[in-house]
Amino acid sequence: MERTLRAAFTTVIIANAPAHASHPPQVVAVEGAALEKQFVATRPTSGGHAFARQVLPAAANTGLAQSRVLYLNPDGAILVPGFNDSRTDTSSVVTEPTEILGWDIDVDTWNETVACVREIYSRFDVTVTDEDPGDVPHIEALFGGHPSDVGLPDNVAGVSPFTEDCSIIENSIVFTFTDVLPDDPRVMCEVMAQEIAHSFGLDHEMLASDPMTYLDYAGPRAFQDEMVPCGEYDDRMCGINGSVCRERQNSVAMLESRLGRRGAEGVPSEPLTTTTEPEVTAGCQTSGSGAPLWAGLVVVGAVWRRRKRR
Repeated sequence: MERTLRAAFTTVIIANAPAHASHPPQVVAVEGAALEKQFVATRPTSGGHAFARQVLPAAANTGLAQSRVLYLNPDGAILVPGFNDSRTDTSSVVTEPTEILGWDIDVDTWNETVACVREIYSRFDVTVTDEDPGDVPHIEALFGGHPSDVGLPDNVAGVSPFTEDCSIIENSIVFTFTDVLPDDPRVMCEVMAQEIAHSFGLDHEMLASDPMTYLDYAGPRAFQDEMVPCGEYDDRMCGINGSVCRERQNSVAMLESRLGRRGAEGVPSEPLTTTTEPEVTAGCQTSGSGAPLWAGLVVVGAVWRRRKRR
């Protein structure tokens, strides 16, 4: 029976699946030269990685965010182009239906990554979960894939949309491309912490101990309660593509104003969802390492996801 069901699901997937790793190349310009929906990036870090932001028009959304659930997704997704809406897998970053494969990593590494993101965002009133919130407003943080999957250069390790007035992008989908980074929980966590914060309007800043930085730093980063210049390697005002939304940035103050501050006792307004162990389906085909090849496959029309954690 299981083999019959899997064959039926496979037929649906083949009929609706988009092309993988063949997304049309997208324009990555220097600051000030990008058009709407194009990308900006500066020179790579000392590790050779670049981080891109997509230029979106001003949105005048600078109050308290509705999307205060951070959904960490290592399982991959199929995205369709359009106005950003994580609830419907719609992203401005893609120009055609696009498959992003998940991060094929062991459970311990994933749990460490989730714990790290919770730690970095622990002073703010957010819920961090690796269970899909469904229709609840949320930021979806996709761990997986390669930058070429969305038409970006091979050295781009992360990307987020970003508005010209540094507004909140509700229900944004942000990316950390695990194919070009080491399988290190702290690295993945800090990269994703920056991409998530971009969708709350935070720019890069000249403070090496903060995750919003491009600068080298030897220890674990955390959001800093300090007013500093924006920039990657040189001071500049905060904004994107030549627009300016503030002179300097305090990442803690900004996130507190847009996410709220966690209570003095460290209790959020809603409980954090604990990380769950991956489901194991009886009779599921496995590789030699015991990893399920198709564990938890769900098909709803053309939308499907695969759980890959071992």
